[in-house]
Amino acid sequence: MTHFDFYFDPVCPFAWAASRWLLDRATAHDADVDWHLMSLAILNEDEEPDSDEQRRRLDTARRLGRVVAASTEKAGPDVIEPLYSALGRRIHHAGDEMTPSVVAEVLAEAGLPAELADSMDDASFDDAVRESHERSQEALGEDGGSPIVGIDGTYFFGPVLAGIPTGDEAETLYTSLVALAGTSSFAQLKRPADPPTFS
Repeated sequence: MTHFDFYFDPVCPFAWAASRWLLDRATAHDADVDWHLMSLAILNEDEEPDSDEQRRRLDTARRLGRVVAASTEKAGPDVIEPLYSALGRRIHHAGDEMTPSVVAEVLAEAGLPAELADSMDDASFDDAVRESHERSQEALGEDGGSPIVGIDGTYFFGPVLAGIPTGDEAETLYTSLVALAGTSSFAQLKRPADPPTFS
């Protein structure tokens, strides 16, 4: 059985696209996936944001990271995927602003106490977010963005997807990545990509 570790930041559209593809293919292949938090806010904390929009996005990343950390502390790691899925639908498809009231709705949808939305502004969860983020970077072996995927213990930045592949493309991507992860000499393959949209 193939095992995946998937590190994501909830606000990252590339991670969202990859996660939807991976959920589908892992189910089809009876592979297991462990879901983990990383943080674009921490990754970029030493750099000045390029715009007010990027500043808001990184602030949202920081606040949602706290919510994921608080939820994991409350209910254990199995809650990460359903919470991420509920957050992602609201962020990437509905385009909702992540206000405390919206996050409370998302938590309830994921079967979690709505009052965990208070953790958005609770800096006591920052250490847990940083620890999970640092594990992602240590696993990769260098600084890397979202997502970071481990395949049977071999870690890559990516896959960076410009959309959510389906059908034969989804299957080909899955078998190809598993094959590449098992190729000891393979390191990297890259081409430019615009962020995906889900409307």
